[in-house]
Amino acid sequence: MNKLSVGVFTFMLYFVPLSNTPGIAEVQPDYKLYVMAPLGEISDWGAFKAELTQLKENGVYAITTDIWWGLVESKKDNQFDWSYYKKYAETVKASGLKWVPILSTHQCGGNVGDDCNYPIPSWLWNKDTAENMAFKSESGFWNKEVLAPWWEGTAGQYNELYKSFAENFADKKGLIAKIYLSAGPAGELRYPSYQNADGWDYPERGQLQVYTEGAKRDFRLAMREKYSTIKKLNAAWGKTYKNWNEIQPPGNGDEFFTRGGAIDTRFGYDFMQWYQGALEKHLAKISKFAHKHFDEVFGVPIGAKISGVHWKMNDPVMPHSAEYSAGYHNYSQLLNQFKKSNMALTFTCLEMGDQDAHTAPSYSAPKTLVTHIASLANEKGISLNGENALPLINNEWGFDNVAEMVFNHGFEGFTLLRMSYLFDDEGNPTNEFRMMADKLEGKSIPVTFTVENVPATQGVYLIGDRGEIGRWNPEDYEYKLTQNTEGSWSGTFRLAADRFYEFKFVLKDENGNITWKDGENNSYKTPLNGEGNYKTEW
Repeated sequence: MNKLSVGVFTFMLYFVPLSNTPGIAEVQPDYKLYVMAPLGEISDWGAFKAELTQLKENGVYAITTDIWWGLVESKKDNQFDWSYYKKYAETVKASGLKWVPILSTHQCGGNVGDDCNYPIPSWLWNKDTAENMAFKSESGFWNKEVLAPWWEGTAGQYNELYKSFAENFADKKGLIAKIYLSAGPAGELRYPSYQNADGWDYPERGQLQVYTEGAKRDFRLAMREKYSTIKKLNAAWGKTYKNWNEIQPPGNGDEFFTRGGAIDTRFGYDFMQWYQGALEKHLAKISKFAHKHFDEVFGVPIGAKISGVHWKMNDPVMPHSAEYSAGYHNYSQLLNQFKKSNMALTFTCLEMGDQDAHTAPSYSAPKTLVTHIASLANEKGISLNGENALPLINNEWGFDNVAEMVFNHGFEGFTLLRMSYLFDDEGNPTNEFRMMADKLEGKSIPVTFTVENVPATQGVYLIGDRGEIGRWNPEDYEYKLTQNTEGSWSGTFRLAADRFYEFKFVLKDENGNITWKDGENNSYKTPLNGEGNYKTEW
């Protein structure tokens, strides 16, 4: 296969066109709002409980909490101390909230937003060499914030942690609503490619992480399994290697990722399949152990998180290079592993927009990325939860964008990062708390809209100001009404209870042409309970 045809093949594997069918906005009856707890340890339990209670009273379903491996198994292998998190669980229970533990087998400290320092247990590094257990980047930087997926002991260590957690929290079955597995740096299934300590600065692409002997060995074994003989590999790659040990990962990431460069060769395709494939195998291993220990005890969904690597997506020189460096080469294939492993998915950056999609140097398209991931998850029947990537401080637009994405793209829930920004030093709700409660609280009721004397026979739609009714964007979102009799149209949709809406009715023909109803916006406040009704004339 020649160079050009391999490049086209690789691009087609990665890029799945987004559907042109408009989304249908609606607050799902089982939608749930979560809040992420502070990263560090709680010192004032009374104040913590009071804040949790306020969250419960304002529509939050559960609190998500990092269970730091570096705290519970710090002294030596298989010596666990769960006392802090047992007290934590009792405090959450007393507040009335549900609990979502995150078994955080990564380091806290060194990533965006980290305000604590909990390395993974230090005794781990006596198990084997860093060449097998850690990551080494293109620049030669060593990263020990999480165990490498190709180290043979990684999944086994996680298995012991999962087993102990199940044994110690079996009595909290009714409290725990979901369990998340940390699958990489910052708790995300990815490589530590964008690390400030390695000289990374946004929006640079980051660095490949496969320059340890353990990583190289795993790559060579994978290629040997695929091609069986060095002669066949040479024929596919156009090389003249004499033995398997000559095979190396890319020597220069920028050259590798440049459009028309090594990424668009059979070597590039095979490397990226292995690079992402190592993450897929890691997810398969740890999810198997998690289901083994958690399913019978807790009977709740188990999930993992994918990072929203939204920059460099449209870079004309190195498109998608930041995603590729993090290990995301083929999202559909990655989500197939989530489905196969029966894992729920959390995806980030729902608060962001595409305003810099074609602007140097970021070429950032988070909204496009969120829509793409959501479409794939919905298509594959994967439970989908959302998060914001950065704190939403004085950012009403960000809250609105979250609501738009959550309520229009099949998200079953949303987790707000982070509880620390929802209360002031005295424990009083902040403006961020009020925006969360207004725009993301989960209680919904059915509301029937009826419009009479409509001068059309097809295509009557509702569109409005809030995220759950499309943010005045009828091209992308549809609330379609149904004709009752000539000139009379109605539609029933689930909207947030006890909220004020502004909206209009529009006509849309078979070509997508839109005609707005003349006059002022309609307005309506939904009831607190029961059902709502709104009736007007065209």
